[in-house]
Amino acid sequence: MGIDPGTATTGCGLVRTNAKKNSRPILISYEKIVTEAGEEMTKRLLKLEQCLTRLIKIHKPDVMAVERLFFNTNAKTAMSVGQARGVIMVTAARNKIPFFEYTALQSKLVVSGYGRSDKKQMRVAVQEFLCMAEEIKSDDCADALAMAICHWEKSKK
Repeated sequence: MGIDPGTATTGCGLVRTNAKKNSRPILISYEKIVTEAGEEMTKRLLKLEQCLTRLIKIHKPDVMAVERLFFNTNAKTAMSVGQARGVIMVTAARNKIPFFEYTALQSKLVVSGYGRSDKKQMRVAVQEFLCMAEEIKSDDCADALAMAICHWEKSKK
């Protein structure tokens, strides 16, 4: 299970991997968790936890790969993403799911071969990597699937 954390929108992507190290991951599902902008932060974080728990119960992932927080110039955004990551980490721990972190740069390198790929390039690269017929419309879902793919690649070594 790959996750692109956020309090407004969290992307979740699930892939299945084969025990054979050379076979690529197969898309299982992806979903965008959206919370209301006007809601109290506590309610937004609770919704995130509830939705993640639901996905975990449905899909029973073996691992969780989450985008590592990058501190940019917007401290307010960094704080809210940090809160979402905390909820995600606790949810993983409560469900006894091993937790891994990767930077956006790492996932971009694995999926597209270029660490500075933009959002559209990543959506296309993830779609091609997973041999998807449908277009991924959500950047957050594409980033979450990229996290899952990144973990698959890093765990092969």
